[in-house]
Amino acid sequence: MKPALALLCLFTPGLAHASDGLTGQHALYTLSLSKVRTHDYTGATGQLSFDVVDGCTGWATTQHMTLLIRGVDGTLTKSVTDYITWESKDGKTLTFTLRESDNNGKEQIDDAGTATHTVADGSGIIAYTTPANTKLSMPPGTLFPMAHTEALLAAGAAGEKFISPILFDGTTADGAQATFVTILGHHGPMPNTWAPLAAIPSSDVDIAFYERKNDDENPDFRNQMRYFDDGVADNMALDFGDFVMTAKLVHLSIPPSPCGK
Repeated sequence: MKPALALLCLFTPGLAHASDGLTGQHALYTLSLSKVRTHDYTGATGQLSFDVVDGCTGWATTQHMTLLIRGVDGTLTKSVTDYITWESKDGKTLTFTLRESDNNGKEQIDDAGTATHTVADGSGIIAYTTPANTKLSMPPGTLFPMAHTEALLAAGAAGEKFISPILFDGTTADGAQATFVTILGHHGPMPNTWAPLAAIPSSDVDIAFYERKNDDENPDFRNQMRYFDDGVADNMALDFGDFVMTAKLVHLSIPPSPCGK
C-alpha cells in the first residue's frame, strides 16, 4: 500500500500474477504523528481504511485517508484522499481513480484512467481520462500495485535483501515510478493480536518511491511496514518528508473467498 498522499508471485517476462496467498480484507488504521523534521507542524492525526475485494478475475481496492494537520500558527489543515483501483489477476490491466480534497471539500487532485500492458515485457500505455487526453508510456518491467506487493513478498521469502521494480499505481499524473525495496527481515508464523495473521509468514520492508525522471536521491514518499503473505500490513510508518505518521491497525476482517479457492 502506498497512501496517495498502498504474496508469492508467478512471473511471465515482466508481468506478475496474483497467487492464492492474497485475500480480500477490510483494514482500519489510526494515524498519529511520530516525527517532525521542520518547524512548520506541531501535530497531526488521521485515519486510513483499506479494502480489498477478490473479484476472482481481479482485485478491487479502495483506500480512504483523512489527515488533520496543525501548523505552527495553530491553524488546522484537513485533507481527504480517496484511491480506487481494479487490477486484473493476469497482470495486464489497472484502472485507477485518485481524488484529494481540502478543508472546504474542494478537489486538489483528480486523476483517473486505465493502464494496459501491451507487450509481454511489461511495457504498455497509460491512458488518463483525467487529465483529459493524456497518454504516457510504461517502461518494460512495470508492475501494478498488487503485483508489486507480490514481488516484494516473494523476495522476502527467497531471502533477498533488495529489489527495485518499476511501479505504476495511478497516484501520480507523471506515470510509472521507480521504487527501491529493502527487505529488513522475514518471519515464519508468530503470535499476533489478529488471529488470521498468526499462522502465516511475513516480511518487514522499507519501500522508497522516486520519480523516474528525477536524479534526486531523496524519495518522494517512503513506507515501512510488516507485510503478511495474505497482503495485510501492520507496524506501518508513513514518511511524507516533513513529517512521519505511525499507522496502528485497529480493525481487521478477512472475508471468505468467493472464488472457490
